[in-house]
Amino acid sequence: MNNFIELTFDEWCDIYKPINNHIDTNASFDGAMFETYGDEVEFVKSQSPENIWMYGDGDDGAAYLWSGWGFVNRIGYFITEVPCPPDTTIQVLVSFNWHYCENCGTETEDPDNLIRDAFDEHDLEKCPECATLDEMTLVGLDK
Repeated sequence: MNNFIELTFDEWCDIYKPINNHIDTNASFDGAMFETYGDEVEFVKSQSPENIWMYGDGDDGAAYLWSGWGFVNRIGYFITEVPCPPDTTIQVLVSFNWHYCENCGTETEDPDNLIRDAFDEHDLEKCPECATLDEMTLVGLDK
């Protein structure tokens, strides 16, 4: 049986202890992320699979870390001092999904995709910042 565990990014850092990227000391995540190409990805591939974590976009628009090597929707990799336990899949929420308004350029945190779904359903490329009161009423966000 495969165990599934969800953690916050801070919990994951405290438990699994990501190492610093020694190839690029200016790497993302305060120097801890490894890129998906070149010497960095070759270093990642040389590590124990239990210590590899993929950083990528989830289907819901949020960013996650997942235990193990992955390829689809990947943005980068992390290597940890502490390995992922056997028969366990860990998902770490790194950031919530955001709604980007094509009309005004505003970015709004949208953890449950409520804004995106409301405006998409009515084919409006707007957001609460630039929509009229009538449009907010139409999409059901006037309350």
